[in-house]
Amino acid sequence: MKKALLSLLVVLSLSITSYSQEFLGLRQSNYSGIMGSDLNPASIADSRFKFDLVLFNVYVGGFNNHMQFNTSKMPHWWINSFDDNYADSDDWMNNGDLGKLVSVDSTASYKARGLGQMFEIDNGNIERSLFLNAEFDVLNFMVTIDRKRAIGFQIRSRTLLNIDDVSPELIRLATNDFEFPNVFDLSVSDEDFNLSMNSWIEYNLSYAQILSDRNEHFFKAGGKIKFLQGVAAAYLHSSDLKFNIQNDTTANSISGNFDYGYSENLGGFIESKNPGEEFSSGNINDFTSKLGLGLDIGVVYEWRPNWKKYKYDMDGKTDLWMRDQNKYKLKVGLALNDIGGMTYQKGGASNNFNFNVNAFDLQKFDNTKGFRSLDSTLQNFLDSGWVKFDNNDDKEFYMNLPTHFNFDVDYHVYKNFYANFYTRINMKFGDDANSVHYPTSYAVTPRFDHKKWGVSVPLSYNRVAGFRTGVALRLFNYLSIGTGDIRPLFAPGRDVNIRGVDIFVGLRAPILFKAPKDRDKDGVSDKLDECIDIPGTWELRGCSDVDNDGILDQNDSCVTDSGLVKFNGCPDRDGDDIMDKEDDCPDVPGLPEFNGCPDTDGDGIMDKEDDCPNFPGPIENNGCPYKLLHTIDEMGTILETDTMFNHEKYYRFENLRSDNSQLFMLADDDNSEFIRVIMGNDTITALRNDKGYYYYKYLPPAPVEIELMEEEEEILKAAFDNLEFETGKAVIKQSSYPSLENLAKLLLKKPEWRLKVSGHTDSQGKASSNLRLSKKRSKSVADFLILNDVYKERIDVEWFGETMPIGNNKTKAGRQKNRRVEMEIL
Repeated sequence: MKKALLSLLVVLSLSITSYSQEFLGLRQSNYSGIMGSDLNPASIADSRFKFDLVLFNVYVGGFNNHMQFNTSKMPHWWINSFDDNYADSDDWMNNGDLGKLVSVDSTASYKARGLGQMFEIDNGNIERSLFLNAEFDVLNFMVTIDRKRAIGFQIRSRTLLNIDDVSPELIRLATNDFEFPNVFDLSVSDEDFNLSMNSWIEYNLSYAQILSDRNEHFFKAGGKIKFLQGVAAAYLHSSDLKFNIQNDTTANSISGNFDYGYSENLGGFIESKNPGEEFSSGNINDFTSKLGLGLDIGVVYEWRPNWKKYKYDMDGKTDLWMRDQNKYKLKVGLALNDIGGMTYQKGGASNNFNFNVNAFDLQKFDNTKGFRSLDSTLQNFLDSGWVKFDNNDDKEFYMNLPTHFNFDVDYHVYKNFYANFYTRINMKFGDDANSVHYPTSYAVTPRFDHKKWGVSVPLSYNRVAGFRTGVALRLFNYLSIGTGDIRPLFAPGRDVNIRGVDIFVGLRAPILFKAPKDRDKDGVSDKLDECIDIPGTWELRGCSDVDNDGILDQNDSCVTDSGLVKFNGCPDRDGDDIMDKEDDCPDVPGLPEFNGCPDTDGDGIMDKEDDCPNFPGPIENNGCPYKLLHTIDEMGTILETDTMFNHEKYYRFENLRSDNSQLFMLADDDNSEFIRVIMGNDTITALRNDKGYYYYKYLPPAPVEIELMEEEEEILKAAFDNLEFETGKAVIKQSSYPSLENLAKLLLKKPEWRLKVSGHTDSQGKASSNLRLSKKRSKSVADFLILNDVYKERIDVEWFGETMPIGNNKTKAGRQKNRRVEMEIL
């Protein structure tokens, strides 16, 4: 390797230069889980995951802004094109065209002749920056503790290499083995030239929680503490490098102050003069730094204008968030990541130095193959006075993490469609020699983000890789794969310029939140619902009790009627221990032998069939007691007795005559005002006296029949015909007054006359009521006459109720005739 110093610093870098915006399109997903914490540690709070386990994640890639590869001559796709078992692939790889970097000045000429595959990028005189970034994650996981909090743990291997601010002239010299006359005798100033590399393992503990949940406005925050173990690191930095190259073997001048160091285990990298110094993956356990600490912090705001539709009640709890749903319309995240670093001991004889030489033979670097030989070369230059070492160098260096801001805005377009804007802002400032860093970059990513699978199409830009279109696939949340630039996938055999390639792949085993299943839609989840197909209540664990009797409907024989446990939920309203549906009298306590109907008087006849439910009586008398009526003398001695059955209306004494007064006594006094008795062929009414006896007084007919004159007959007839009472009452209507007043005047003219007033009714209603009404109406007529100066001794009052009809009570006309008050002159 000729001119090994620059070759070591530049050509080596070109061979592995890489740039990445790692896992672009995936970490922005709502289903990124623990991977999302690398973008913003707050993301794991209120995520869609109960648990997320990343078995492994791998990212590899490479981009640069100096050269590009034209794929038009590739014989096959990538793998077969580099397989020398194919003859055309072997010819393609060995035709010398593949290893030649065509300068910008020669590009048109080469393409015109169909030559060249590696071309400089025509991007003017901007300084070149080269990057390497590789990541490997294993057994990363997160756990949601509760609705507000989540924790995570990660083991990550990360490697970054930066070469910054390299002048185009220096790159061209290095890539053309210093045989590039266009830059000879040209003074070049490469201010802030920097090469830095760091490879480390980090063990991350993450914590995130909800800060504020006000329904529409939602905030969460998170942090990640990192325990860092450095694997390897190196740096070379100058803020004032100047050179002038005379030809491919001689420099007119080289000068600059250099910060220089590397970890001990890189001493044998590239070269291996000493056995055992070869660097390999076996050195992964040979950590060369002190334990370092790092930190990520982040916040997320979500605007949830439609928050109400993401709330529900379940299992006795109200106002719950749907944890399987993304609730925001707009989400904004801000994070400051990779704060901190680790301290390495400088390896070999590495030390900060000043290099200043004129008319220098570049061939003195020919034996410089790596860090060890570079140390030896610099020591030799010390003797010549070309190099001065910094005596204040403390032989250790602190390698900063790639501190950066992440800012993203995520917009929920419709259903599972989202649009994301993301920028990563580099926080490396000025002459920070001991630091790796990410470049500032921007991306807009439309995506379809379903809980089981997702597709993202990131459109990104940075000054190294330019504009790119990538794709990221999430398959059933187990496998993730993607690239930041899809052009290499279809470029072979086509006229496409490739500035780099990258790919990422991950395998995980997540457990997502699911919407609680509620088959019967009763607000009780199926896993706790003891009646999974019947809507119920939480208090009854999903079972229903429509009638609120404390008996589940599936055990309730009377679902809609509140009942008792002993009757399987059927009611017993009257409390007689006979359920209503088997109770013929459900509202009155009864006896089993009568199907729940009562027998109040205990006579063996249920009340509804007992004509006298409160008095015991024989069945032949319809449950009524026999009524006994005695005829007695004035001393109360019983002379004769009659029994009246319940269906009968009258007592009967066939041996008695109605033309004799009689005294009666009831065996069981019922306080009746009167009794009706058939004596012989006549029916009489006996009235109750003060002693409780019933007295019938015989009134003999008048001995002389009075003959009325025609005028007198008309007065009497008018009084009878015009007599009317208010319906159902004994109140005489005023329209009847004139006729009765005329009758009173006639009686006053005939003081020898007497008047008998007899009241009658039809058979409608109860006989007792009819009898009382006939009494009141006949007395009302007598009272009216008395008020008109007729002596009451001249008036005899009788009443017979319905007992003396003169018409047919089955017809309206007949009943009209029977309702009457007769007046007879005596």
